[in-house]
Amino acid sequence: MASFKVPSNKSIQELEADTLKFWKDNKIFEKSVEERPKDNLYVFYDGPPFISGLPHYGHLLGSIAKDIIPRYWTMKGKRVERVWGWDAHGLTVENKVQARLNIPKRRDIENFGLEKFTQECYKYTSEVSAEWTWYIDKIARWVDMEHAYKTIDQSYMESVIWAFKQMYDKGLIYEGVYTSMFCPTCGTPVSNFEVTMDNSYKDYEDPSIIVEFPITTPGEFKDVRILAWTTTPWTMPSNRALVLAPDETYVVFEAQESGKKYIVAKARLEAVLKGASAKVLKEFPGKQLLGLDYEPPYNFFAYGKNEFKVYEFEGMVNMEDGTGVVHSAPGFGEIDTDMGRKYGLRMMMTVDDEGKFIAGDNGTNPFEGMYYQSANAKVMEDLTSRSRLFDHTPYTHRMPYHDRCNTILMYRAQSSWFVDIKKLKQAMIENNRNISWVPDYLKEGRFKIGIDQAPDWCISRNRFWATPMPVWQAPEGDRIVVGSIAELEKLSGKKVKDLHRPYIDEITIDQNGKVYTRVPEVLDSWFEAGSMPYAQIHYPFENQEKFEKNFPGDYIVEYIAQTRAWFFFMHVMSTALFAKHSFKNVVTTGVMAGSDGRKMSKTYGNYTDPKEVLEKIGGDALRLYLMNSPLMIGENANFDDEELKSKLRNVLNPLWNSAKFFLIYAAQHNFQPSAYQASSDVLDNWIVARLNETIEKFVVNIEKYVVPSAVAPLEAFVDDLSRWYVRRSRERIANGDNQALATLHYVLLQFSKAAAPLVPFMAENLFQALHDDSSNESVHLCNYPEYTTLSDADRALLQKMQLTRDVVSAALSLRTTQGIKIRQPLVKLSVFAQEGKADLIHQLVMDEVNVKTVEILQTEPESVDFVEQNGLKVYLDTTITEDLRLEGLAREFIRAVQDKRKELGLSVADEIIVSYPDTEDNKKLIETFGNEIKAKVAAVSLEIGSETIAVRKV
Repeated sequence: MASFKVPSNKSIQELEADTLKFWKDNKIFEKSVEERPKDNLYVFYDGPPFISGLPHYGHLLGSIAKDIIPRYWTMKGKRVERVWGWDAHGLTVENKVQARLNIPKRRDIENFGLEKFTQECYKYTSEVSAEWTWYIDKIARWVDMEHAYKTIDQSYMESVIWAFKQMYDKGLIYEGVYTSMFCPTCGTPVSNFEVTMDNSYKDYEDPSIIVEFPITTPGEFKDVRILAWTTTPWTMPSNRALVLAPDETYVVFEAQESGKKYIVAKARLEAVLKGASAKVLKEFPGKQLLGLDYEPPYNFFAYGKNEFKVYEFEGMVNMEDGTGVVHSAPGFGEIDTDMGRKYGLRMMMTVDDEGKFIAGDNGTNPFEGMYYQSANAKVMEDLTSRSRLFDHTPYTHRMPYHDRCNTILMYRAQSSWFVDIKKLKQAMIENNRNISWVPDYLKEGRFKIGIDQAPDWCISRNRFWATPMPVWQAPEGDRIVVGSIAELEKLSGKKVKDLHRPYIDEITIDQNGKVYTRVPEVLDSWFEAGSMPYAQIHYPFENQEKFEKNFPGDYIVEYIAQTRAWFFFMHVMSTALFAKHSFKNVVTTGVMAGSDGRKMSKTYGNYTDPKEVLEKIGGDALRLYLMNSPLMIGENANFDDEELKSKLRNVLNPLWNSAKFFLIYAAQHNFQPSAYQASSDVLDNWIVARLNETIEKFVVNIEKYVVPSAVAPLEAFVDDLSRWYVRRSRERIANGDNQALATLHYVLLQFSKAAAPLVPFMAENLFQALHDDSSNESVHLCNYPEYTTLSDADRALLQKMQLTRDVVSAALSLRTTQGIKIRQPLVKLSVFAQEGKADLIHQLVMDEVNVKTVEILQTEPESVDFVEQNGLKVYLDTTITEDLRLEGLAREFIRAVQDKRKELGLSVADEIIVSYPDTEDNKKLIETFGNEIKAKVAAVSLEIGSETIAVRKV
């Protein structure tokens, strides 16, 4: 037999703390997984956060989104295993350890000792902040952090090298010399995806210079100087060619002051001269200059027969900048490199891994050892001394930037390893058709465009703390690519104690009279990230059937920049390895800014600290705020304190107060729940229909992964429940009406299950207070409530109630306009409908608006104040008779007594004596309404004898 108890007067935050303890003490999360069958998996991929730092709102947004969907599918009977992961490899860790050890540059790591450095990296990645667990608990996210995997685990790394070998054997990985972004501080290539994802560009000022190149080919142009433009003076020692636009018009002009003759594009003549006097001697198409030889500014690097000539190359020259002629240094810049390949020019790998110039081929490079950006001034000084610098000005342009080490990136040719994206593109586009995206425009938009535009993926890094490239090479160039620890041990005859450098580097393979040593590069951390679906469970070395049966995964969510990063790389890897997509459903979240639209910053003070929010407002409120925001459909939003607080004020508190209201009277009247029976009361039937409608909307939208459209109906239902149903049914419930109590009990209990994925703390408290089912220990171990499609009668009732509420809203606004309090009864409310029909629940309108009658008009009155709403015109008769005035005073009297009861902390069962001032109005209202007043306020007597209304307990 159920025995309902009035709950303690704890705050929402205290209730959440108690619930968290209940979950942990009783292992509710573990049970929610273990009680579901192993052969009915729902697979969720969790992008692991980086191991350092503390959670911010971006993490909390993602974590809540990673919780609501798994909770829902768990209640639908799925087994949703959720194991935390840590991203623990890569430059971020290396940079942190370097800072800790005061090691400024990459080469200093080798001087320090690679083994010692690796051990320091291990130590750093073991120091996971315990505060992560606090935050994750406070937002009610269920995830196994105790058994978290790390990308540095040997099992994870083994799956990664297996993936490398599979792709290599398929001809999808190759080694080549290409130009890519390079960080001279870190001494390694940087993926363009990383820079694009974080929008890591900065305005940077370089010198813009125009250099003189004397033509040496005999003929009409001999000794005429071509003026070529560049914004990277430091590349001038690597000049191999000049490039122009063959179909543009060029001119030879004579400088009046020096008498020298120069060639520029006609369209750029005025900009080059800057008002100086010159005489144009000749006009001609640019193609007349193609193939001419010129004298280079420097020749201390060896050159071939095709170099120091004039060429054309599409897309390299424009008429908006410079001179219409550009200098080309293949090896520095993608387009320069492509141009150099076309004409067989040397790749100018003349800057080392620290960004410093190497020696010349004949040992006479005057810039040797100089940092490339520092060389700009020296090059300009040298060109000026030899009369080769025509002009120079400052030039500001956007440059890629490596925020990990505060370094402007350079474009530099290097020998690297690549995934051949070109071979995979068509299959990736086909596989994308099987993915459901939220927002859906990303599918054919940003994600597909990213695939279309993607270059081959540079996966090698000249670093240390990462999964090693499993390639062993003999001096003759022969290669062995290894795909497992067992294979390496068999080939080498040595035990693999650690896959990290330097331990893996110490293992050699002797075969066919050759000694194979491992190539020094390690893998891009995105290669590891893209391997997460299988590497986290050590596939294919373990869990083969489990993975293959449940791949692709069901759900993934991260912020929108991951469309060109993690989502992209997972798609590459799954297409390459398994010829299918990696995930079925993906939600991309937008980016949250501070309250002023700027990036969230403690300096700006433009957001409330997440810890303060979770302590003072609570996890459920934050979940409501974030899950019902445009962030969950990929849009950006500003942090809004007031909107966040409104979730506590307008949703959670009213919901809990509705439950407490039920519990008070259920306990008082010893209410015993049974299977719900349809009620004869219109409000009861309406709220049950609204519950069914709400559950349907939640289910339909959550299974489409459109989270805000699932959340909004739950919030709207709480408003209807607390501010309409409970308020309008207050008297019935207080009087112990069994139908009203049964309806409210059923609705609250079902709603606790329906809202459990969204507000798990509140749902648990509702369930524990209301349920009498000993078979379910927690609401989160229940099945999600079923819904039935609304009947025509239910839809008609919902429409009728909405119309009724519209009329009430309009009438109340008329009262406000007229300054008439709601406790003052009025005679009549009239409604005119454009279609001549207004199907209302008259008694509800009368009670809510406090009028004696409601009439439906057939004709529209003239010259009468009204409010129009949804096709209805509502009129209110504001005439107040003496009887109506006294009735209004009686209601004010009752309210004043009830306020006094609250001040004294009296319960509903406590009887009182009321005393009141001796006035004519009071005498009249007591004479007319005395019995009604006593019944309403539980008074045994009403007495004259005080200056104001006073109450004392009997």
